Amino acid sequence: IIKAGGSVPRTSGARMLVTENGELYGSVGGGVVEGACHARARRMLQEKEPFSFIEQTLQPSAAADAGMICGGQVTILLQRLDADSLELFTHLQQDYRQGKRPVLLTFLMKEGAPHITSLAYDPAGLVDDELRTILSATPGREPFLTTAAETRLLVEPLCHPGVVHLVGAGHVAEATAHLAAYAGFEVVVMDDREAFANRERFPEATEIKKLPNFDACITDLGPDDYVVIVTRGHLYDRDVLAQALKTEAGYIGMIGSRKKRQAVYDSLMKEGVSREQLEKVFSPIGLSIGADTPREIGFSIVSEMIQVRAGKTR
Repeated sequence: IIKAGGSVPRTSGARMLVTENGELYGSVGGGVVEGACHARARRMLQEKEPFSFIEQTLQPSAAADAGMICGGQVTILLQRLDADSLELFTHLQQDYRQGKRPVLLTFLMKEGAPHITSLAYDPAGLVDDELRTILSATPGREPFLTTAAETRLLVEPLCHPGVVHLVGAGHVAEATAHLAAYAGFEVVVMDDREAFANRERFPEATEIKKLPNFDACITDLGPDDYVVIVTRGHLYDRDVLAQALKTEAGYIGMIGSRKKRQAVYDSLMKEGVSREQLEKVFSPIGLSIGADTPREIGFSIVSEMIQVRAGKTR
């Protein structure tokens, strides 16, 4: 999807892959729009058509008739990918796995098929120095359309879905880990208790760290890192929070009541932590949904992280 407006199930940047035998990977929203894309893609593969556009408008009544609850407009670019694309996507995949936030560029030429390249790997030389400078300075996760040398350009940052660092491996962490993994986050669990930090309790975790203590357990984090502080005591929480505030983590959340939060904040401010730094912390952690049980609290935490990832808060 290169453009979307109104109430639509998926927004710009949603993508779907269709294979020659009709298999689908990903989604552009389901319903009649996805069905039209699937049929067009199969035909393009059979007829070796290089590219196509689908523009569809659904009014709410028409959307309901089609089994959808949305109404809006979408513009979808369909491209046939052949073996020549493999090297580009291999480079994109490598950069993505290394956390480099690669940028996929699609030049929508006035004549002929679109050209795809990336900001870091551009063998055809489509990206000049001026455009490279502009794109390198453009923050954010959302794709957008712009113009370069009178050519429309689709810019897609391929951002990592995020790594959740669960500091503490109790019941809330256990529930949060499962839900975070289901929401697409990678999960790292750490605790100083082997009976809690183990694969049996955290089967979805990418990494489980058995710590000697919580000293220096949080370092070198960036905007795609989410720190969830749920240790077994507020003194540990305080120490971990002090570490997290020294990083560039995109999300820092700490469990506890407002009274506990204030006690921790007062202690840290006496050591030189500024109020501006503490304003970055989500505490009490999680969205305010009346959560009580560990699973409910896990839902509220993961919902809040999804909100932050989508850029809908702060």
